[in-house]
Amino acid sequence: MSYSFRRRILAAAMLASAGLYGQNALATNILVVGPNTCQPGKPHYTSIQTAVNAVPSGGSVLVCPGTYLEQVAISKPLTLKGVTDGTNNAAIIAVPGGGLIANASAPTQFGPVSGQIAVQNTSGVTVSNLTIDGTGSGCVPGAVRAAGIAAYNVGNTLITGVTVRNEVTGCLIGEGILADSSSITITSSQFHDIDRTGIVVNSGVGTVEFNNVQNANFYGVGLYLANKTVVSSNTVAGLNLNPGANDAAILVQNSNNTIVSKNTLLASPSFFVFGVWLLNSSGSSATGNIVSDFAYGIVMQGAGASVVQTNKLSQLLGDGIFDGGSLGGNNVTKNTVNEAAFGIFTDGTTGGDVLVPNTFYNTTTTIDPNPSQVGNPVDM
Repeated sequence: MSYSFRRRILAAAMLASAGLYGQNALATNILVVGPNTCQPGKPHYTSIQTAVNAVPSGGSVLVCPGTYLEQVAISKPLTLKGVTDGTNNAAIIAVPGGGLIANASAPTQFGPVSGQIAVQNTSGVTVSNLTIDGTGSGCVPGAVRAAGIAAYNVGNTLITGVTVRNEVTGCLIGEGILADSSSITITSSQFHDIDRTGIVVNSGVGTVEFNNVQNANFYGVGLYLANKTVVSSNTVAGLNLNPGANDAAILVQNSNNTIVSKNTLLASPSFFVFGVWLLNSSGSSATGNIVSDFAYGIVMQGAGASVVQTNKLSQLLGDGIFDGGSLGGNNVTKNTVNEAAFGIFTDGTTGGDVLVPNTFYNTTTTIDPNPSQVGNPVDM
């Protein structure tokens, strides 16, 4: 055998070995939770947390259909994804037999929190195609909130295609998703039967779009100190009443330069339920929303340089648009109000706001000619 031929054989063997090593390395980057018949040929684990601990940063954990009684903590970049297997298609994270524990700490006002999935102090996490079910959680000892998904101090995180349901604790601390001090995108997901709020973005920035929230007790989407957050193309329906407090399908509080657009908001009318509530939030916009069956369609309080345009507001017990405590420079035009006591109600602070043109049908008064504090939704 010639020297050159031996060199070619050695080189081919080295390439084959490198290829095999690459395949093995790739395999360890994708771990599977569930039976060996699901996603065969990859390393398998019996619990989600064990697989999350084992997968290298940037890897993927695929969760096969089944019910997993555990809480999952994530503190490194990875993808956690539910997968289908034949005719079985639901990977469900449910409450462990011993109940939930406080496993995270929100950086701002919330304090100890229980997350069925808790993502903390990392970035580049994706959670998709999972069902998180809080049935039977009860009041979690030591926790001020119990969330289906809790995300704290995370960046570039994506939540998509998930279902969060039955976060009803019996002590009104259940949330769907609670994101705090994070940069997060929440999209194409379902939230229903929630103690408090379907989606909370607090002290961070987010994109909340194409989600469906039903049967929450406080808010569909709540933003707090969440500047430049986008809330678009969501549906919020069936808000339950929190007696004695103001509730809203979408609350934007102390969150400047936010965008609330193209949402569909439906509720049973009550004098304590608003469609969109811009509270002490300036430079924001509410445009192209459909709001029906609320006490007030859109409430602006302490807003400046904000735009409320092209919304369709109907079947309102109180006002189509309430503009109070204005900081000036608001543009409230091109909206349509059908059935309301007042098309637009003001409190005398709106001299610098543009309030025409708008279209009104079946309103007792189009634009309040005698502004006063009477009718302020917060005073009711």
